[in-house]
Amino acid sequence: MSTIPPKIASELADAVYQVRKPDRTGSYALEINPSLRKAFNIEPKKDLVIGETGGFFGLYTKKSGFAVIGEGQNRFRRDTVIAVRGSRTDADYLTNFDVGISTGTNNQSVHSGFEETFSSMRPVMEKRLRTRMDQVRGEHTIHCVGHSLGGALASLIADWVKSRFQTQVNLYTFGAPRVGLNGYALTNTARIDNHYRCTHGADPVPLVPVWPFIHAPTEGAGEYRLDSAEGISFPAHSMGINGTPGYRNTAMADDWSALKRQSTRFLNQPVRLRYEDRLQASFTNYWSEKLNAALITLLKDAGYYSVLAIQNTMSSALTFYDRLAKSLEKIADASTEFAEQTAGLLGHMLVFAGKAAVAVTKLTYQFIRWVFETTIGALNRCVKKALESL
Repeated sequence: MSTIPPKIASELADAVYQVRKPDRTGSYALEINPSLRKAFNIEPKKDLVIGETGGFFGLYTKKSGFAVIGEGQNRFRRDTVIAVRGSRTDADYLTNFDVGISTGTNNQSVHSGFEETFSSMRPVMEKRLRTRMDQVRGEHTIHCVGHSLGGALASLIADWVKSRFQTQVNLYTFGAPRVGLNGYALTNTARIDNHYRCTHGADPVPLVPVWPFIHAPTEGAGEYRLDSAEGISFPAHSMGINGTPGYRNTAMADDWSALKRQSTRFLNQPVRLRYEDRLQASFTNYWSEKLNAALITLLKDAGYYSVLAIQNTMSSALTFYDRLAKSLEKIADASTEFAEQTAGLLGHMLVFAGKAAVAVTKLTYQFIRWVFETTIGALNRCVKKALESL
């Protein structure tokens, strides 16, 4: 089974942004360098996939060029690539505090906005890939590539392709957000043959949506950290060669073994935070992950984790944080130990969100809900700036 080198995967993720809209003549153009052209033949006239984005409660949608499907050449002659662009103008999909949940093609809970856009693209991809599968008999690898929102869509596409066509599938993402809940992440981890999830240390987009959304792959060294940056910075989300640092630049390698690989921190480690230590928190990727782990630890300690996880798969996430806030209120009332653990979590969240002056005095539903709104709002504002800067 073949694998696309990092520098070609990153160029694909960058180049596909060109097909968002046609030129003055109504044609779609795609300019790529010779090395990529030797690997894949992509003709926007026949290989373009239109997608719908921007929908909110079904009131508004916008169609635009979203992906291209290319046929492999030379050493990739038995391969197919699907490159999906991210968002340039419809950044509102991550700006809402409440993220809807729907059932994906693998019968697992996923981000409803991502699923809706993917569903709008699927009929064209089905037809195009069926034709390609008839052309390539025997061993065949389909590579799914994307940056930002495109990475989330590439994940859904890869999962669907694996189920629908039963062929080898590789997934390459750059600065992608979380796509689904634990069930989706586990299923995606098991289905996809190879994951290459690339991030920058200060990129805010991979931090959202927050729990209960989880990255895939869920185990092992599934993340390729392409730089050593810390903190949170919206330029870190940039894809192009003129970005700072720009995924095109940090992924400039001929082999994946040359890139640093790491496991997701805190994923299976219990984290309990003390209120008096809250000033140690900062607005960084590190603390975003640690707060996420501390929340999961508290819910597990109190016996609420499984109940909330099940409830969340049965209804919209528009009410999830209401249920979470009410659950934390009950947990805090259950014992002094849980009250202290809850206060420690909320205190660190407030410092993370830039509200260090706000004291945690009452562990009420209203206050807990406000802390979550404030914290996630701080993350989403940073993500919005990152998307608008592309």
